[in-house]
Amino acid sequence: MNKAVVLLCAVLLSCSAWGMRVTFDYRVFYAPEIGPYAEFVTSFDATTFNHHALDSGYVQANAELTLVLLRAGKIVDARKVKVDGPQIKGNDRADFLSIERFVVPAGNYELELEVRDLNAPTVAPESLKQKIEVVVPGTGVFISDIELVSAYRPSSDANAFTKSGYDVIPYVSNYYGTSLNSLIYYAEIYRTDSVFGVGSPFVSSICIVNMKDNSVEFCKRMKKEKASAVVPMLQTLDISDVPAGQYKLRIEVRDKSNALVTLKEREFSRNKVAELPQLTDVVASKEVVSISFASHYTNADSLRDILMYHLPIAKDVDRDIIDRQVPKADLAMLQSFFYTFWWKRNPENPEAAWKEYEKNILVVKDNFETRIKKGWQTERGRVYLQYGKPNTRIVRNNEVDYWPFEIWHYYVTDSNLHNRRFLFYDTTLMGDMDLLHSDVPGETKNFNWKDMVRSRPTGLNMSDASRLNANQRTDPNTRDEIENLWYSPH
Repeated sequence: MNKAVVLLCAVLLSCSAWGMRVTFDYRVFYAPEIGPYAEFVTSFDATTFNHHALDSGYVQANAELTLVLLRAGKIVDARKVKVDGPQIKGNDRADFLSIERFVVPAGNYELELEVRDLNAPTVAPESLKQKIEVVVPGTGVFISDIELVSAYRPSSDANAFTKSGYDVIPYVSNYYGTSLNSLIYYAEIYRTDSVFGVGSPFVSSICIVNMKDNSVEFCKRMKKEKASAVVPMLQTLDISDVPAGQYKLRIEVRDKSNALVTLKEREFSRNKVAELPQLTDVVASKEVVSISFASHYTNADSLRDILMYHLPIAKDVDRDIIDRQVPKADLAMLQSFFYTFWWKRNPENPEAAWKEYEKNILVVKDNFETRIKKGWQTERGRVYLQYGKPNTRIVRNNEVDYWPFEIWHYYVTDSNLHNRRFLFYDTTLMGDMDLLHSDVPGETKNFNWKDMVRSRPTGLNMSDASRLNANQRTDPNTRDEIENLWYSPH
């Protein structure tokens, strides 16, 4: 189960466009002398918190974190802690972490978490409710949850980050981008001493499994371990050759005859772009370009601006080229890339393909461009360029109970998906709408969308709202117009 949750405008009841951004994760471990405990990790995005000046000349962010753990509606444990960011200079920003451990029996719980920016007392706190599962088998060998790690070092003094003699800094995410070529994990194996005998050998292995077809990408056999009450595992895996996709990290424990005893898995995603080609490697020759439509564009700055509008439809390699190499390329290279971009999409008539897209660029400029954003940089502009003109577009800018919102409906998308929708809303009242929810794979999903688009709170329980909207079913107890518009946009 993926447990990492991001607290931001996507999932919060009260959140402005400038809201705090916090990532939350939890893992369950076991200490033989005290039993199971849940470790709650909160990562604070420093760019979304106010910083106050210190006498030393540095600045610092300060947050207040409140955690309330409930079981069957009754409080099991609660604490309120102050979390200080690092002392930094001027406009520098450094994210900061909090780890809180709750010793609890096995069972199902609910955690209520609230975050305040102590340097912004007038800003409302942001909160989250999260289901917590503490599962510990009564007998036999078992493995803790797998914790992803960003860094570790030998511990000099025990602290909240210390595990098995190391300070282990959590990686509070399940996503590994192109720039990350290693995956560090920490886990613990329990009760091998009582099952195999103290000091007896056993074998563990770590595998990466492709979730698409459940195939094993690779397994790394580890050295033989000696059975003990707790056997820690802290290892760095090279994932430089793991392509983009959805995977599971699998830990297996096997006895001395290689029979599988138990296993544990954790999902993660990988975005591995192939080695970036140079612009000179992916463009047409000067001779071809000189007699093409691309030769009509003779101003390098204007052509760079046009190529930026290609980002919403560019694939990974083209996107990287536009981001990194186009800004410095000369006119001839820009023309060549421009022509090649459209030739790859329509070899028979690349100019016709470009002209059709150019019409959409003009629509986006005229309708969605703001004083601070180009048309393609806005969410509505990006969706329009990527998916084309919606078949229906519902615009509501003056509703009493809702923020300004739009619902776009597509009969068929470019990936041949039928009956798909996008919901945009504007909580700043500045005319630039954010994408709040869509049922298109890969797009933003917020199953509390119906409550979040309201301009004032409702009495509907958030867990109920999440369940109803996650199932994409109409709530039989409401007659809200927005719900009718979403499910019946015609």
